Amino acid sequence: MRNAPAARPGSGNRGPGNRGPAKGGVTSRFIGTTLAGVLATVALLWFVVSAGGNWHFYYNPEGLLIVLGGVVCVALLAFRGDEIRAALGALVGIVRDRDSIRADVAELMEVARHLHEKRIQAADERAQRVAHPFLRLGLQMVVDAQPLEDLLQVMNWRIQKQMELEAGQSRFFRTLATFSPAFGLLGTLAGMVGMLKHLGEGDIGLIGGSMAVAMLATLYGLVLANLVFKPIAIKLEQRTGRRVALMNVLLEGVVLTHLGRSPTIIQDSLDHYLRDAREEDWGGA
Repeated sequence: MRNAPAARPGSGNRGPGNRGPAKGGVTSRFIGTTLAGVLATVALLWFVVSAGGNWHFYYNPEGLLIVLGGVVCVALLAFRGDEIRAALGALVGIVRDRDSIRADVAELMEVARHLHEKRIQAADERAQRVAHPFLRLGLQMVVDAQPLEDLLQVMNWRIQKQMELEAGQSRFFRTLATFSPAFGLLGTLAGMVGMLKHLGEGDIGLIGGSMAVAMLATLYGLVLANLVFKPIAIKLEQRTGRRVALMNVLLEGVVLTHLGRSPTIIQDSLDHYLRDAREEDWGGA
């Protein structure tokens, strides 16, 4: 369980209006690298196809059906319907996820000012209108004068549940990445069986078609695993890390509010926490 944070030295030197990292910085870089990765993937595949002569040579419906069908079967066998929907819905969050909690911090500061001025009714009304569910729960517990130990237990439990939920989403794509090459190998074996079957007939066309299934199924499995599913899983894990860091910043603000710290100290501390979280995320950038 987290302990209550102490105020940072020199916290009175900066006012509540001080702003930390510019809003949009993390998301703009995140989207930029994602788009650059997509373009690089397209360029790589174009180069591979061009080296082979014609893109028609790399299209084989049988091999593609084996790999995609196998992936769908694994998803249906290994995950529940709600887990599949949650994982697919998380794809939108890769490029649309919030990177800033400045609006949430502003709402927290409003409640903290009301409490600091002993305007409990105004603080209660403002806490009920807070947009972020996690922050709203914490501030309502502060306004209701719940014990700090109970507040920390509930809020840390919420963070843990959020981590478990999003870990399941990334695990979905890592599972698909694990099995995609296996179904590529299945397509290879099926193609080799067909090729051996047609050897005695001497039909070069049938033998060539079976070889295409064998070779391209492996290619499809490798591409799906290493250029689609694994990168998506990594992006989701990075998103979870950022979300948890920001939720912990909000938790620190809620705890400082519960301890009766002044709004100036709370704002200064949150600015420090936000800067630290950003530097950890981008290596001090």
